[in-house]
Order: sequence, then structure tokens, then C-alpha cells
Amino acid sequence: MTERGGQMQAERQADVISEYEKIDLEAMLQDYWRCLKKYWLQFLLFAVIAAIGAVGFYNWKYMPEYSAKITYAVYKTSDTAIDGALARRLSQALPVLTGMKDFKNDLFHRIEENTINENFSFQSSYTEGGTLFEVSVNANNYQNANTLLKIFKEIYPEWASKSVGTVELQIVDESEASESPSVTHSPLLSAAKGALAGMFICFLLATIYVLTMQTVRKEGDMRKVTSSNCIALLPEVKLKKRMLSTKSLLLLTNKRVDWGLKQSILAAQSRIENVMSADKRQVLMVTSTLPREGKSMISVNLAIAFAQKGRKVLLLDADFRKPSVETVLGLEETEGLSDYFKAGIKLEGLIKQQDGIDILPGGTISGAASGIINEKEMEGLMETLKKEYEYIIIDTPPACMFTDAAMMSKYADAVVYAVCHDMAAVRQIREGIAPFIQNQKLIGYLINRNPGGFSSYGKYGRYGSYSRYGHYSKYKRYIELDEKEMNTEETL
Repeated sequence: MTERGGQMQAERQADVISEYEKIDLEAMLQDYWRCLKKYWLQFLLFAVIAAIGAVGFYNWKYMPEYSAKITYAVYKTSDTAIDGALARRLSQALPVLTGMKDFKNDLFHRIEENTINENFSFQSSYTEGGTLFEVSVNANNYQNANTLLKIFKEIYPEWASKSVGTVELQIVDESEASESPSVTHSPLLSAAKGALAGMFICFLLATIYVLTMQTVRKEGDMRKVTSSNCIALLPEVKLKKRMLSTKSLLLLTNKRVDWGLKQSILAAQSRIENVMSADKRQVLMVTSTLPREGKSMISVNLAIAFAQKGRKVLLLDADFRKPSVETVLGLEETEGLSDYFKAGIKLEGLIKQQDGIDILPGGTISGAASGIINEKEMEGLMETLKKEYEYIIIDTPPACMFTDAAMMSKYADAVVYAVCHDMAAVRQIREGIAPFIQNQKLIGYLINRNPGGFSSYGKYGRYGSYSRYGHYSKYKRYIELDEKEMNTEETL
């Protein structure tokens, strides 16, 4: 019984391992496909350059070859087997014979001086079981090939007799070289070979790219960073052209937004609320590693999802460097939280309503949160807001670039981290998410713009104009700019 149980357990483990291998293979195929989509133009140009280079190389190396041939039959005995063996021996010995100095001297002695160049060769072939063998004279000029063949016919029988003894050679076939080369050069074939070689090199480069990728592309990559759970995978969606002119693009309230994205957001909201209500938490902060990872879009949609569940919710934009909540909702820039602290404007005049939620914008005064927020006043404000709202969602600047998110997490009960698929490096995410792991407020993460691969939501395409994001080095320039000019969310 115990042995049977152990066998069943081993089988289950094997099934699990097999499943992981399947997932890894699928992920690798997705990485190859992503690499192709990202660098297809460079790969195409490389293949074209390789094709052109191959044509040029073969043109440079190509030398036309003309061939004249003669076929001998061996007659020495009446035994076909013996004569066949002599034919095979003569055929095999021909390259050695024609390479001998004495043979060459005899050959050139019969040729007018400077009429034949040395770009020629003799080759021989023998058909097994027969008494025939063929000799071909190859040269880069058809007249040279014919001249050499003529002289070869004159001197070869004597040299053959020296090699195997007296032997009778009968010519059974003879063909002179024509003006058309026997070996031709095809530029099209050369281009095809070059293109294939270029594609193979591109495949090797893509393999190196796939094996050295350090960005997050699946949940398993995030396990290198945190043991927290993935709350949801938000699919990559494709917006139709007629939608790109609207301000409210990726919102739950937009009927044209993809069903898969809506369901993922609603599922995320449900899981977040379960965790927060179980621990009696009210304030949720949303942040990310870099700009353009979609955290503002996530913050807004989570707030709308809470409101659709009948919860009274406030969306607070704490990105004072470049408030983005208004942009997502299609609102005009207006006074907000920064004006509350710096200009002394009353809270009642700052809160806006849209899509069933209350919004406290970032405000018109830009800068670092530490330079705008008064800690005691912020604590008092949060206590007031907690009494008024069931849930408060805070949108902050990127955590890896600025300390604002870490500072604002003091006023939050829970943190959700937005990770854009194949954007930030694992080391950057680890750096950005570390403060929230340390203060034990991280409840999970969402992977945004997940392509879905071959088995998920399917092909949703891209975010349209929102998909063109750069690398981390591009945003280092923000550190060197005046805080009023800093822009942490050019797109959402």
C-alpha cells in the first residue's frame, strides 16, 4: 500500500514538472514572438544586407569553369572483372599522375608558350563494375579546356601504360567544352543563401535576447522579487482608431473597452476588497516602478469598480509632479491636494465627482511630495477622509525614481504594485517594491498589458498610442530637471 502511494505521488510530481516545462516552453515562444515584433525591422534589414553581401561575395569569388570530357574503355584481358579493376585503378591514380612534375612538363612541352594559364584541373570518375572511366579537363576558358584535352589524349595512353603496364585504351565518348560555362553563378541563389544566413544569425541574436531578458513577463519572474500573490493579469488591448480621439479610453464605463480588461479589473477589485475588508483596511495605494506602466489607469478603474459595488470611494491623486488621474478621466487640470496644503484652499471646493467616484486631484502646484505635504496636516486630512469614505485609493509617482510613493505609503493601509509586462527590469522592480515589503503593506501586484500568449485572453494587440514606452535610462533626465518640469506619466 505504501509502495503504491509513493508511486502515485511520483506520478503527480512528474505531471507537475511536465506542466511547468510546458509553461516554460510557451513562455519562451512568447518571448521569441515579442522579440520579432519589437525588432522585425532590424531583422529584415540585416537579412537584406546579408543577401546583398552574399551576392557581392559570390560575384567576387566566382570564376567561370568550362569542362571538356573524354571517356575511355579499358581492354587488356578478356576478363571484365580484371579490366574493370584496371579502369578503377587508372581513374583513382589520375589526380596523382596529372600532378606529377614530369607529366606537367610533357603536357606543357607540347603547348605553345603563354597560351595556357595554370587555372585548370583534371578529374576522373569511375562507374563501379564497368570497364569505363571518364576524364574531365576543367579550365576558366573553353579554348584552354579543349587544347588541354587534345594534348591529354596524345600523351595519356603512354603514361597509363607506365602506371599499370601495357594497356589498350579505347575512346568511347568525347565532348569538347562549349562557350557556355559548365558551372554558372546565380545571383538569386546567392541572395537566398545570404538571406538564410542572415536569418539564422538573427535567430541566434533573438535567442541571446530571450535568454538574457531581465524584465517581468510572467508571474514566475515576480517570484524573484516577492512572495506576494499576483492579484490579476490585465490583458493587452487594442483600441480602434475612432476611440483614440476620445479622452476616456481605458475605463470600465467605456462600453468599447475590451471585455477581458474589464473582467480582469473587476476580479482584481474583488480580491483587493476581500483582503482589505478582512483586515479592516481603508486606504489603498497604487504605484509602479517606472512611468507608463499604467498605474493611474489601474487606480481610476479600481475606484470605479469599488463604486460599482456600491462602495463610497475617494480617488486621491498624490502625483504632484505630473497628476494623471484627470487625464485618464478626461477632466481639465484643476486645483487639488497640492493647493490644499500650499494655498490653503478648503477641501470641499477641491473634490470632484465623476463616474460614481469622488476625485481629489493632484493640484496645480508641482514638486516633490516632501516639499508640499505637511505630515501632521496630512494625517489629520486622512482621518477626516476615512470617516467620510469606505475606501480611499491613492495614486502616486513611480517608486523606483522618486521617494514620494514610499512617503505616501505611511498614510496607506495597503499597497498594490503595478508591473507592466516586459518593461522594468527585475532589479528595478526589486528596488521600487522594497519599502512596501519592509513595512508589510504590500498585498499583491498586477501585471499590466499582459499579451496573453497562445492560451490566455487571446490577441488583443496593443494599447494604441499608449504602448510606445522607453527604457529606464530615458527617464534619468527627470532627476536633472527642475521639479516643475518633471513629467512622470507622459502616457498611462
